[in-house]
Amino acid sequence: MLESVTSADRLLCVDFFERPGGGYGFEHLRADPEDQGRWTPVGNLAGTSYTSLAEAADAAQAAVGWLTSEAAAVRQIETWLADVRSS
Repeated sequence: MLESVTSADRLLCVDFFERPGGGYGFEHLRADPEDQGRWTPVGNLAGTSYTSLAEAADAAQAAVGWLTSEAAAVRQIETWLADVRSS
């Protein structure tokens, strides 16, 4: 996993990852209290491949509303992508 962005209530997250064969993806997950907080996919979004991290981040923000409505999530993604671009 390259980056994980967690919602303010810590019940949701989006994980960004690099695919073994090239490309990038993401998945939207939720913590299940009844399963001791184990993360469970809720979006079935991991199957799509993106050519860049920025493209994956844009798609995640379009698909997962809280990534654009929570200021901390917006800042985390912007900072992460800026760091990736400068490396």
